[in-house]
Amino acid sequence: MVKIISISDEVYQDLARLKNGKSFTELLKTLVAETTNKGDPKSILTFLEANKPLNDKTADAIQTATEKGRKNATARKSASFT
Repeated sequence: MVKIISISDEVYQDLARLKNGKSFTELLKTLVAETTNKGDPKSILTFLEANKPLNDKTADAIQTATEKGRKNATARKSASFT
């Protein structure tokens, strides 16, 4: 059965950029599969168990780089699509 959905032009443009040769249906199926169970406590625990915590040196380096990036950040104009 075919259903018709309506999306904004902005969302359409975003999806079109992500398609990479896929149909919109294939792309949406992929996106749905990637986001399924993101808030599920079991999947979060699995992720945490599979990834070791950062050591202090790496964590400090990331924090320093983030703070430096925030200080150097400038506001961007929003892009519009016609």
